[in-house]
Amino acid sequence: MSPLASKVYKQLLVQVRRKNPSITYAELAAAIDVHPRSRKLHEALGEVTNACRHAQLPVLPAIVWRADTRRPSDGYYKVAHPRAHTDEARVAAWQREHERVVREAAQFPPKLA
Repeated sequence: MSPLASKVYKQLLVQVRRKNPSITYAELAAAIDVHPRSRKLHEALGEVTNACRHAQLPVLPAIVWRADTRRPSDGYYKVAHPRAHTDEARVAAWQREHERVVREAAQFPPKLA
């Protein structure tokens, strides 16, 4: 993973182990000192998603959402749930993933390759 993706992963790892595990894109961006709409931030989230899938872990970026909708951006679904084509299917897939991330938070390693 890129240095930024590693930084994102570490921040999400800290967040998922808190009482309230979800975080907005703006909060994540502020924590790692990038703009919330930065293409690099969203690419890094995609890298973390792919690394989680490769490691057979829940997709940690499922805990990141937009403040206005309280759901992930469209980019999340394209990477994490590419076969979910309707809004209903996307939301259901994300909710299942989010629950799994929170339930299995202790299984995430300190670093991902």
